[in-house]
Amino acid sequence: MPTAKTLYIWDGGVFSPPTRAVGKLAFNISTYMASKHKGNVEYHFVPTNKYYNKPWVRCIDEDDRIHMLDNLVTFINNNNTVPSNIKFVVNDYEIKMGRKEKVPGTTLTTLTQFFKKKDLDNVYLSNSIENVIQRVKALWKNSLELLFTCNTVCYDIYSEELIGVNQSDNYVYKSINLRDLLNQANYKFPEKIDKYFKAKKITKDKIKSFITDNKYENEFNGLKQLIMDRILFLPKHLVPETYKAFAGNRVREELDVYYSSLNNIQKLTTPGIEKYITSKKLYEHCKSRYKSKLVSKSKKQSSSSKKRTTKKHTTKNKSRHNKTKNKTNTKKNK
Repeated sequence: MPTAKTLYIWDGGVFSPPTRAVGKLAFNISTYMASKHKGNVEYHFVPTNKYYNKPWVRCIDEDDRIHMLDNLVTFINNNNTVPSNIKFVVNDYEIKMGRKEKVPGTTLTTLTQFFKKKDLDNVYLSNSIENVIQRVKALWKNSLELLFTCNTVCYDIYSEELIGVNQSDNYVYKSINLRDLLNQANYKFPEKIDKYFKAKKITKDKIKSFITDNKYENEFNGLKQLIMDRILFLPKHLVPETYKAFAGNRVREELDVYYSSLNNIQKLTTPGIEKYITSKKLYEHCKSRYKSKLVSKSKKQSSSSKKRTTKKHTTKNKSRHNKTKNKTNTKKNK
């Protein structure tokens, strides 16, 4: 298991398929972190298991996604001067956990099971600014606990027109929803939060009043800085411009709509993967074929299809009834 001397970057995601831009971002993050850390740096690509409720996860075998990530790591090592203290790892822990427990894993569960408690402070979640904002708004389960269980390295994929130049930290700070974060924690706060409350002599009653009625707001504002201290912002020039445009969504669209266009796939994926994908016919009609197998979608579809069937049947009966009625009236008139 990991030792405290190594800094770990944890990049969880679908990776279906992984792209060159993903590899470039991983290289930039790891080298930037290595410049601030004297020890070793391990960058872990952690693919979600097949129980994650997305069609592009379910229509591609887990082994195929691992194979493509292995290819990406080879591509990173072959096309960059990787320092000797940096290592890229394809980590299948969540996939193995899924095979055993038959459920999708959560980031918090995976981290706390994979790492020893003493190592977690050396772990950095690699997250886009979109994900970080969702977390500080308490839109993720156990958001506050996750923020203080490990650190976060945040990369900004927003345009300068949207949030300005070098405004990532400001944007995240203004997005913090303390009341929802504290409410979600249900009075089981991280150690650093508890210490803050003791130092400021903030009682449970005050916490409740703040959550429900926004009272004593000024006494809680210091928590925002505690949260910001857990987030490291990657300099914007280190985020590849192609990252958002050439993310997995774009590749899946190319594969689904222009499946025969090997040229398009070659521009986006790493060498050899385009042939691997096309020879195995990965992603062919992925969305249309697997959408109905999603748990949330299938329930809605079955419900709506019942309504459509009932409506159609009723309309048909009414039509027959009207025809019979018209015939009877015609006979009477004759």
